[in-house]
Amino acid sequence: MAAEPPPLPPHEATYEVLRHGKKIGELSVSLEQLDNGVWHYRSDTRATAWWVKALNVSAEESAHFVWRGDRIVMLTYHHAQKAPANNRFFQHRTDWDAGTTEVRTEDGRQTVELLDNMVDPLSLRLQLAVNLADEVQRRKTHDFTLLDRDEVKEKQYSFDGEEALEVPAGCFEAVRIRRIENPGSDKHNLSWHAADFHWMPVRILRQEDGKDKLDIRLLETDLPLDGC
Repeated sequence: MAAEPPPLPPHEATYEVLRHGKKIGELSVSLEQLDNGVWHYRSDTRATAWWVKALNVSAEESAHFVWRGDRIVMLTYHHAQKAPANNRFFQHRTDWDAGTTEVRTEDGRQTVELLDNMVDPLSLRLQLAVNLADEVQRRKTHDFTLLDRDEVKEKQYSFDGEEALEVPAGCFEAVRIRRIENPGSDKHNLSWHAADFHWMPVRILRQEDGKDKLDIRLLETDLPLDGC
């Protein structure tokens, strides 16, 4: 009997990163299944603007996980951010038998209790894509229990509309998803997801005080794209 295909296919993709409308870098992601059956998702951001290169700013993330049906079971996560006078890191390694994960940051280490369906920042992105692939769930609010550094946070994402979207990789019929912020917040986090890209984001936009602060747009991928 053939094994069921994974909820998301292995792939590579590159995004352009714009700050206040000007390109400052590129973000590369890759999703692959290792020989032991564990999945590895990696994200690397590198500078392209000369002034960002001069500051030697970079960021990388990686996560290992397994699929349990259409749900992610996280195993490890690593995040490292390099910037002048602000080098930060966060990593964890789960022990599901003990029901805990060991978290390390630049401030030290501690043990955090695991909760069902808990996600890290990278696996949240993939799990949201899988949720959106289900037409029944697509227009509902998506609740996540996020392990963010050494804190456990509840995050919600809601359907915010549909539109045709043009990005460097092409034109997509996309759904727009909005992260629900605290009352009174001046921040808005939006993402656009397309069936042609297996409901993974083709654009991510962060706004503050009514202005576009960070804009991440799909440049290319090794997955076939039909577009609009």
